[in-house]
Amino acid sequence: MRPEAEGDSEGEESEYFPTEEEEEEEEEDDEVEGVEADLSGDGTDYELKPLPKGRKRQKKVPVQEIDDDFFPSSGEEAEASPIGEGGGGGRKVGRYRDDGDEDYYKQRLSPKMPRTLSLHEITDLLETDDSIEASAIVIQPPENATAPVSDEESGDEEGGTINNLPGSLLHTAAYLIQDGSDAESDSDDPSYAPKDDSPDEVPSTSSVQQPPPSRRRKMTKIVCKWKKADLTVQPVAGRVTAPPNDFFTEMRTPTEILELFLDDEVIELIVKYSNLYADSKGVHLGLTSSEFKCFLGIIFLSGYVSVPRRRMFWEQRTDVHNVLVSAAMRRDRFETIFSNLHVADNADLDPVDKFSKLRPLISKLNERCMKFVPNETYFSFDEFMVPYFGRHGCKQFIRGKPIRFGYKFWCGATCLGYICWFQPYQGKNPNTKHEEYGVGASLVLQFSEALTEAHPGRYHFVFNNFFTSIALLDKLSSMGHQATGTVRKDHIDKVPLESDVALKKKERGTFDYRIDGKGNIVCRWNDNSVVTVASSGAGIHPLCLVSRYSQKLKKKIQVQQPNMIKVYNQFMGGVDRADENIDKYRASIRGKKWYSSPLLFCFELVLQNAWQLHKTYDEKPVDFLEFRRRVVCHYLETHGHPPEPGQKGRPQKRNIDSRYDGINHVIVKQGKQTRCAECHKNTTFRCEKCDVALHVKCSVEYHTE
Repeated sequence: MRPEAEGDSEGEESEYFPTEEEEEEEEEDDEVEGVEADLSGDGTDYELKPLPKGRKRQKKVPVQEIDDDFFPSSGEEAEASPIGEGGGGGRKVGRYRDDGDEDYYKQRLSPKMPRTLSLHEITDLLETDDSIEASAIVIQPPENATAPVSDEESGDEEGGTINNLPGSLLHTAAYLIQDGSDAESDSDDPSYAPKDDSPDEVPSTSSVQQPPPSRRRKMTKIVCKWKKADLTVQPVAGRVTAPPNDFFTEMRTPTEILELFLDDEVIELIVKYSNLYADSKGVHLGLTSSEFKCFLGIIFLSGYVSVPRRRMFWEQRTDVHNVLVSAAMRRDRFETIFSNLHVADNADLDPVDKFSKLRPLISKLNERCMKFVPNETYFSFDEFMVPYFGRHGCKQFIRGKPIRFGYKFWCGATCLGYICWFQPYQGKNPNTKHEEYGVGASLVLQFSEALTEAHPGRYHFVFNNFFTSIALLDKLSSMGHQATGTVRKDHIDKVPLESDVALKKKERGTFDYRIDGKGNIVCRWNDNSVVTVASSGAGIHPLCLVSRYSQKLKKKIQVQQPNMIKVYNQFMGGVDRADENIDKYRASIRGKKWYSSPLLFCFELVLQNAWQLHKTYDEKPVDFLEFRRRVVCHYLETHGHPPEPGQKGRPQKRNIDSRYDGINHVIVKQGKQTRCAECHKNTTFRCEKCDVALHVKCSVEYHTE
């Protein structure tokens, strides 16, 4: 048996490859643990030695194929290179065979002079040397790889050993990868940046199965040198092409601007799937585009004319009766449309996408919102809450927000509040693009790509500390964009800035800053509290003065402010402005279904965007309320369907208190006969105050309790 090697200690795992003599001895030993086999028989070539009693189990050594570029050219020295996660996972060993070199096997593991061996020679090394800790063997394609028949084995198809490998593979140059590093990457450290180091797919001519690739993200640590200097960079120019002014060459009404977003294609999509859903329930809906616009007008009206119950719009009592609504659509018709409203086919929903019921509408509205983006250079990115109090897996609770319960949407907007792009939050994003940067940063990159695709140019993005990281700034810079955002302390813990505690002890307006070699500057500024901002497009200078109230001096003072702080404050609030506009006149009509709130939010969003375009291009813009009222009046008056003459209405509810007060109940003549409210016979008289038909003789009885 093998004597214990130097440095081996009890309880410490070591690799052991027995010699042929030892294998013969072990076969005679009756007490053997495990199963003696060379290959698992599953089609993958592994060298698995038997496990004698009292010995450590051997590690599996997979045989892999690689292309010619992996190896150094003939006669060159191959430098050792780290392989594996974190930049160090092994080394290549071996050398060119020299039969006259007596020290051939002694130098074969030299890390300074790794050379190639044949596959047959490497297998000999593994069998004769116990000190080699191998993780993989990589080989070149065989010489007959492109032949009509290649990689033929002499063994059985369902199994075999390494002795059955064909001669073309045994004489192929190969490398032995040894375990040489315990370094692991820390993907949570913001100083790490993603690196796509996955190997290229190599078409294999062998029946050898490749080991499954690791799903763990491989990160390369960024080593930055920070120095105290200002950022000197020219601001980006924004859009390359001219804005689409041809849509506004002439004055457009509020309805015409809104229908740039809710065009015929979008309306037809809603009508189609609503009718399809109603048919599946056995209901004949028969919804048309004109009728849907009337329905939408009532939804918009409920934002500034609110009633506790939506049915009160159709009541005949004067305190809540709305003539415009009741004359445009019958109450039961409105309820039927609202209960069958759909924007997707329930038979063709994506099970991965939790918002697949709304996805067709969201996609089309995103296209139109992006198409009519005003010509801006700065864009903000933030979250947007849609109120919802029911049960759904995507419902969020955010403490300290004006809307604490509801659905969260990610939105990209201009500084004035035009929303260019929006996506609902649903936990794990089914779109895995840029996921190596994290949830927040990947969304910013998706928005930047969508904006650049629709309007080529270089832009400046502003976002808060949920999204900001040095890796994101580098990625946006590589795409030609600039960015500014507040940043969390744990994302820049390697930046040698003055601490928050030290800055807080200094006077207001004090700041410290550092810049790296890639043009990213980080500034920490003392105001009411200490705030940290990172930017790739705005520096410290020019400094500006801002007015602050001093509790100590009991008066306003001037405080110096770095330019990057000013840029952040000036352009960050776009999504919040849109949120404020929508929430001010949000529709009060809501449904019980989980998708009702986000669906109505989509309509509110495009109405707010239409108003933003109206303000941008109209010489005499109106406020949002007046803009909304014009849309409502146009839709209800143009697309409404009044009740037919002679159609029986529902009975009116009279005010009981004023009926019996005995004041000013005057009986007057009316033009046509109607039913008396007391005796129900025809009469040509009525009570002027109660507005009911009454005989003179019935007046006393009717007004007496």
